Amino acid sequence: MSSSELPDVGEDVDLTLRHVSRQFPRSFAKALLPNREEITAATWLDTQVTSRQRRLDRVIEVQVGEERRLEHVEWQLEWEANVPERLFEYHVLVAMTVMDKTSAAHLRPPIRSTVVLLSGREKPWPNSGEYRTSPQGELFSGVSFEIEAVYQKTVAELCARASPFWLIFAPLAVDADANNMKLAVDELRARARDRELEELLVAMVVMADIDKRSRNLREVILPLLREETVMQNWFYKQGEAKGEARGEARGKAVGEATALLRILERRRIAVPVEAREKILTCGDTSQLETWLDRALTAAAIDEVLTD
Repeated sequence: MSSSELPDVGEDVDLTLRHVSRQFPRSFAKALLPNREEITAATWLDTQVTSRQRRLDRVIEVQVGEERRLEHVEWQLEWEANVPERLFEYHVLVAMTVMDKTSAAHLRPPIRSTVVLLSGREKPWPNSGEYRTSPQGELFSGVSFEIEAVYQKTVAELCARASPFWLIFAPLAVDADANNMKLAVDELRARARDRELEELLVAMVVMADIDKRSRNLREVILPLLREETVMQNWFYKQGEAKGEARGEARGKAVGEATALLRILERRRIAVPVEAREKILTCGDTSQLETWLDRALTAAAIDEVLTD
């Protein structure tokens, strides 16, 4: 996720979306494939492309009847110029991994990429975008991707989706207000149960925090929830330990990550965007210490971040 303008909130949103999507893979897969038949299996991939130091942890493998397919998703607070390029790179890396593992071309699952936009311009986004590698006017070569600008949807449109997962974005909808927030919460209660309901409701509160239309919807949503739903949730338990540096452990990790980036900068070692994200989001201080040691003698970032 891009968090250039909202670094603190961006991290919370990224953690929340990764958490709920990984906790309920079938519900998330159904969100990406709203008009498909019943999903029989959904599993997150966790494969590393060693040569590029990339983890394919944003790809979910979905089984729909006899068909197997891979769905790649990117969360974006708002559009950035390099989004198509990043989607292309990740899509190709997934395809390369599939080719390495499956020799028969007809057995390789199709891959689709989707970018979910949480805020941005008022002008409507198209349903799809592309990254073209072929010359204009010739047959298209490159990668096309779906665009889900949830902040441009209405609450009714989100409610109409096959999966209740989309309802967590109700506070970002164009017509989000007190009445529609109650509608969205009631709809979630009707369609989700137990732990899924709790996690999705809390995710909805987190989405209200990033509403750039400044409608104070958190104060509208919280009274609709049972206090224990919020206070006992993983996100808020984690928040209790934040303090000024998100708790002592996180503070140490942030300090080591910052030191690592400074060493890399002083040694003039290029740090790509995904490598920087990997460093800044690493909460394992022992791993960060290992990277720090390597950075003192390494000549390239791949030598530092090798697992």
